[in-house]
Amino acid sequence: MYQYSDRVSYSEVDSNLNLTYYALVNYMQDCSCFHSDDVGVGVHYLAPRSRGWFVTTYEIHINRLPKYMERIKITTYPYQVRGMMARRVYTICSEEDEVLVYADSLWVLMDLEHLRPARIDDKMIAAYPLDPDMPKFDFERSKLQYKAEGEKVGRFVVNENHIDTNGHMNNSFYIDVTRRYLPKENFFQITVNYKKAALLFDELDVYLVELETGYQVVLKKDDEVYTIVEYK
Repeated sequence: MYQYSDRVSYSEVDSNLNLTYYALVNYMQDCSCFHSDDVGVGVHYLAPRSRGWFVTTYEIHINRLPKYMERIKITTYPYQVRGMMARRVYTICSEEDEVLVYADSLWVLMDLEHLRPARIDDKMIAAYPLDPDMPKFDFERSKLQYKAEGEKVGRFVVNENHIDTNGHMNNSFYIDVTRRYLPKENFFQITVNYKKAALLFDELDVYLVELETGYQVVLKKDDEVYTIVEYK
């Protein structure tokens, strides 16, 4: 388990003073990075070895979005760290330990030079022991599918400020892009399946699908699906 505390800033909230979905994902991502670097297997360990973690799925459940000026605790619990993949559970809680957000994620370690999955080494496995007190939540772990029935609603071009240290668009920007095309923004579950990493200057078409319980936003290039995000 790894935890850090923060305070929701004005730059992280929307017009209703609620934490944005983009900032929410950044909190989780930062928690992972802080954890990895503090235990010695973060960016400075991975970069010389041409390694990097790619997230493939997020399943985020929102009980309540944190508000402006609210003090929060962000916690992550790594588990199933083996082979080439690992999972993490996240919680975002109030100072009074109210669970505001909880999430599950699946990550793959990549060889950045050859763009293929890489095995997790023994030092990394030892750095992420299973916490027996990891909270238990019910996750669907859905594999999202796009059935080519959406309406094209826009086009997005990846620019320099979207690129992270792995050389592709940072995972939080997929949330930032897709939420702009939603008719509303009051959801309790966000599921993201990352199919292919977007690179600098990629031009992605945006498709919107209305579901019975929400919306699906899909980023495509030609006939290839890059990312599917479901908001419910």
